Amino acid sequence: MTETPCPLSLAEQRRNMILFASCTGLQYFAAPVLYVGITQASLCNRLGADDKLANLPATFYFAMTAVPAIIAWLFPRVAHLKRNLVACYAIVATMLAIVALSLTLPLPNSVRIGIIILQGAVAGGAMPAAIAFLWEAIGRGTDASKRGLALSLAFGAGPILAVVGSLLSQLLLSGKMGSLEISGLEYPYNFALLFATGVPAMILASFLASRFVVPLPTDEAAREPFSHVHDLCAGICLTVAALMSYYFDMALLGHVLLAVGGALFVHHFRDILSQRVLLLATVVTVLLYSGNTIPSNMNLYTSEVLGELPEKFAGYQNTLRFSFKVVAGFLLGWLLTKSNPKAGIMLTGCLFIAAQLWAIFATGTMYLIAFGLYGAGELVGVYAPNYILSVSRPSQVRRNMAFVTMLMAPAAPTGYLFGAISDSIRERDITMFNVANSKAFGFRVSFAACAAMMLLGLVLAAVLLPRGTSTMSEE
Repeated sequence: MTETPCPLSLAEQRRNMILFASCTGLQYFAAPVLYVGITQASLCNRLGADDKLANLPATFYFAMTAVPAIIAWLFPRVAHLKRNLVACYAIVATMLAIVALSLTLPLPNSVRIGIIILQGAVAGGAMPAAIAFLWEAIGRGTDASKRGLALSLAFGAGPILAVVGSLLSQLLLSGKMGSLEISGLEYPYNFALLFATGVPAMILASFLASRFVVPLPTDEAAREPFSHVHDLCAGICLTVAALMSYYFDMALLGHVLLAVGGALFVHHFRDILSQRVLLLATVVTVLLYSGNTIPSNMNLYTSEVLGELPEKFAGYQNTLRFSFKVVAGFLLGWLLTKSNPKAGIMLTGCLFIAAQLWAIFATGTMYLIAFGLYGAGELVGVYAPNYILSVSRPSQVRRNMAFVTMLMAPAAPTGYLFGAISDSIRERDITMFNVANSKAFGFRVSFAACAAMMLLGLVLAAVLLPRGTSTMSEE
């Protein structure tokens, strides 16, 4: 298929590429508070939350990743693209400011925890939507042959900015980073300042987003009837209601709501899930994505393995996470050129499992390597979609890739599950295998449960999935 050339001038296309890279870089810089999990778990821990509650910000984040599909349905017109992108960044900035403010006001800790969970939910809906709009802006505003500069800047320098942001968070939360030390910044003001640093980054991203030059099509798309998305909307609402049930300690109701919401999700995408390979790939992806929900427990385990508050090492944990991801990104990309799409899933899945095994058995500061392995394993979020793309019929690529962006939502409740496992074992004072106490044992069991889920996904992939070497032909 011949690509339609972009109608914009070279100067306008260059401008769009710089804006794309800048917005992506700002997202990476704010990663310690936008990648919901480690920082939020540390803060909830200081506020007196149990493991289940400390996992809820990340759980809500991943559950809300299905919302961009609804946003895309509500605003299908290209004319709304910049406005929507600006709004997403502005909403995220506002929520970060609310969290920072709540930590400086004399509010009950239960209210603060609720606000942190809300921040996770807002980020889960707004940030994936912003990323989707950002890709659409660069897709419409440049020629494909000219996007290399934008991509190299965004995803080459971007993760480096995430490392910088993570080191800054380490300095703010622990008061020191290597030979650097700061004094007078105690809890909760250290967390308040960390969340506040994300505000100007998102405000700047919002402003830059308004500067894109987006050519408008001759004929704008019309919004589809609500009947096309009613089951998806209902499924999302029930999932959110289920997580709220968990927050109010009504687990049985939460389980029922999740089951019904999942059934609606399956019904909406029944055309995709009726294809055997895509169904198997979906199951494998959801099982592997459960690894994305474990870092909150990994952070909370810091107090047991290192004898320090989780926040004292949160910055280093994120630093290792993104540093390993940069290196693994280059290596895995090279390996993929020598193999097939299925190999990408297998390799990243193995790294994800290795992170949990390392977390179970490592002691002392060597435990922190688990976060590096975890960061490398997170690239399953690239290689699982790449596999599904490789086995999709050309006419179904767009819908299938929209479907893939929502697969974190079915995996989201596993974060609450892992928190419930560690809480339950601690409350029952269970310990085995010469583990010092039930709290440490509970975290290790949650890591083992996560590894077991991902291992099941890898076994299914190894045995049942084809190599995915080429796109399926039309029938």
